[in-house]
Amino acid sequence: MSYGIISIVVILSIFSGFKYPWKWIDALYETQNEKIEIIANKWGNAYRPLVIWCANKSQLKKNSKYSEFENKPKIKNIKNYIISLTGDEKKCLEDKNFRIELINFPIKEVKENKILNEWFNKIPTHIKNFDFIIEENINYKTERFIVETNFFYWSNILEVVENNFDLSDRPQMICAYSKNIGLSNDKCRYRSFYSILEDEQQEDSRMKVFSVDLLSQKDFILLSKGCFNGCITEITYVYDMKKNNIRDLKILEPNLKTWSKYSDKSSSVVKEYDSLINKTNFIVNELEKNYLKPEWFKNIKIQ
Repeated sequence: MSYGIISIVVILSIFSGFKYPWKWIDALYETQNEKIEIIANKWGNAYRPLVIWCANKSQLKKNSKYSEFENKPKIKNIKNYIISLTGDEKKCLEDKNFRIELINFPIKEVKENKILNEWFNKIPTHIKNFDFIIEENINYKTERFIVETNFFYWSNILEVVENNFDLSDRPQMICAYSKNIGLSNDKCRYRSFYSILEDEQQEDSRMKVFSVDLLSQKDFILLSKGCFNGCITEITYVYDMKKNNIRDLKILEPNLKTWSKYSDKSSSVVKEYDSLINKTNFIVNELEKNYLKPEWFKNIKIQ
């Protein structure tokens, strides 16, 4: 019987160019390895959403290790990534209360508001309270606006490079919005004062444009920085010679970033987080019924 099996093996080897039966044996071995990798990937995919959430919420800038991990979903990458974690990102995965703190006090927004307050406090008093009433005019109007200037082309305050400040002979202008219509989508940063005036009838009725060329460049830059995300402002103005002219300007406070607290269960941010936690917890519990949890995931606390 054994001679017959040996004969079959020899014949298969000869006629297959010595590929069989060794190829079958290799295939069987690879299948076992693949099963191990599949199980490992199941664990990795279960925790991946929480790992990504912590990477985004616990640091101002993504580190290079995260970029590599994010683009390569293989289990060896998530394993090495988690093992190498330190600081707030590691704490985020291991401490559920710290995650709630990151929702209540988001790192990026808190940092941005700190900068906005610092820059606002540097606006000189003579700009915050500007009076240019030169005649009696019953046509004066006083309204409250959110204002910004046309100085910055940066939309992210954390990316502002002060060495690149350059007016390049552009006109100095203020855009005033009667409602917070979304400063990131407005036209103030991308169009000149004169082109806006030409199309004034076609502009959003909630926006008014004012020239502030009378300010020095230094004062205009300080105003632009202090109102990077907009400032709550009262403006007294008159419409004359086909344009709006400022007569009194009171800059009251910076338009700071706002966010929902974890206690606000109607918030989309909170709903997304709770959904992520519930799904992760369910998947991990199901995996634990059949597989041993890898060592590098054991310190991660879900709920």
